[in-house]
Amino acid sequence: MRYPILNTYSSQQLWTEQFLGLDKRPRTYDGAFEDMGNMTGEPWPLLSSRKKRGLVAELKQPLGLVSLGRLAWIDGSTLYYDGKATQINDLSTAEDMLPKKMVTMGAYILIFPDGVFYNTADPEDCGSINRLYATEEGDEITYTLCAMDGTDYPQGKTTAGDTAPVRPQDGDYWLDTSGETHALYQWHDEWIGISSVYVKIAARGIGRGLRVQDTVSLRGIRYTGENEKLRGQLELLNADHAVQALDEDFLVVIGIIDQAYTQGSGVLRADRRIPQMDFLIECSNRLWGCRYGKEKGETVNRIYASALGDFKNWEKFMGTSQDSYYVNVGTEGPFTGAAVHRGNPCFFKENCAHRIYGEKPANFQTQVTVCDGVRPNAGGTLIACNGGLYYLGVNGVQYFESLPQPIGKALGEKRLVGGAAGQAGGRYYLSAQDENGHWSLYVLDMERGIWHRQDDSHALAFAELNGEMYMLAADGGLWALNGSAGEPEAEDVVWYAETAVMGYEYPQRQYMSRFLLRMMLSEGADCTVMIQYDGDGIWHSKGTVRGKGGVKTYLFPVVPRRCGQMKLRLEGHGDMRLYGIARELALGGMTS
Repeated sequence: MRYPILNTYSSQQLWTEQFLGLDKRPRTYDGAFEDMGNMTGEPWPLLSSRKKRGLVAELKQPLGLVSLGRLAWIDGSTLYYDGKATQINDLSTAEDMLPKKMVTMGAYILIFPDGVFYNTADPEDCGSINRLYATEEGDEITYTLCAMDGTDYPQGKTTAGDTAPVRPQDGDYWLDTSGETHALYQWHDEWIGISSVYVKIAARGIGRGLRVQDTVSLRGIRYTGENEKLRGQLELLNADHAVQALDEDFLVVIGIIDQAYTQGSGVLRADRRIPQMDFLIECSNRLWGCRYGKEKGETVNRIYASALGDFKNWEKFMGTSQDSYYVNVGTEGPFTGAAVHRGNPCFFKENCAHRIYGEKPANFQTQVTVCDGVRPNAGGTLIACNGGLYYLGVNGVQYFESLPQPIGKALGEKRLVGGAAGQAGGRYYLSAQDENGHWSLYVLDMERGIWHRQDDSHALAFAELNGEMYMLAADGGLWALNGSAGEPEAEDVVWYAETAVMGYEYPQRQYMSRFLLRMMLSEGADCTVMIQYDGDGIWHSKGTVRGKGGVKTYLFPVVPRRCGQMKLRLEGHGDMRLYGIARELALGGMTS
């Protein structure tokens, strides 16, 4: 008679002690998790629950956040700096004036599309970047020929005519009107030509809010007399001019007129305007912007730069290195984002990137790279760090050096369609919405390429200050994500981590006989271990361990039942660190 023979029990132990964060791909690496919430890899190679956040402020209508020595944010119509309301308190909240774009340049915070500035070093230096001016109907406006500083030429010593004056005295002026283009001369033993001639335009308040070398657009200059030459000279003044000198009630521009003239009707405009722009950045002491859309009935597809060190002037073209700049581009479609890449402005569309090279307007050049660009509604995800750019592209999260490389495959197959991002401490924080409308806050360890998911935060903006990452949420909460500022969260952090499917039935009849978890729990924290078998959707609790205070390591043995495949889930609240997971594979059975 033959009896059954029991095979000798044998086992193999696998130990995981490096955790690779979130990975939603169908086949993942050992140490990765298919889903998680409120987890972080900061104590890598361990897996940990995230730190408590600090609530810095609660905004009623959150519209923007930047840092410039201190935090600055927009709540409704008011700009706050270092927690205090500023004099910028009339920002528009109309739908067509949203979203707000906040840019820093030197000590200034600039807010668009409102076009206002605030000097953090001198709070009294604030106001509108645009300078709009118009005379009242019937105001007296005078035009006179003058010196560069606005000094009128001496009465009785200036003569206009087709021929030179007879017996001129030293210092006399002659306006030669014989040619089609008139010229001004001064007598010093002979008639010496004056290379530049100037016109002083005087009207109540016309110089207020301007500076020398500001460019103003003059419109509404009109002549009602019968002198056709003077009419043409005055009409030529209806153009963009660099202000040569000014006072509150006059300004001086380059021009020439045969005689003084007083305009008594019509409205004169003397405006300094910035163009409408979709995205703005600061680079090399210039403000840069881009625009695609209809302007005055024409399609604009353009990149702009302000004058050097001067965000108020965008029409200064004097042939110097300090000039403004613009270039029309030929690529189709709207701009989707802008950033500084290796010291150069970079403007993205959905399928390309425009990079500007050069040191001054005379040698600026635009290079276009066809690539997976920034997707629409994701301009806020574009962050420069470590010589590259991180952003949400049409095909997921990308890292851009000379060409984009996908780095977001671990986030799964659901398409991310928009969001905002920031970077601090070697981590890229991405608050993104998927195609189903669900928001998630993901954190990328940029050195290791490892992702973690925190929670469902819908962020409008991020700002880094003193190593802390601040997040402005859509519900108005302003949070310090690492808890170094603000009021700490009242409740313990609730967290979970769920492995991908693990299959352990092999031809040699290996199966999972036991798990052994090594972790650290703070006092009052807990961890529940659950298992799901063969994809049945049911989680079976295998027990809970609770922290008792102090730095202790808890060994948690878990014995699963025999199955084809399984998933492991850890969930709990409070501070937890997972040091390792041991899996014991057993081999055994009965043969006859």
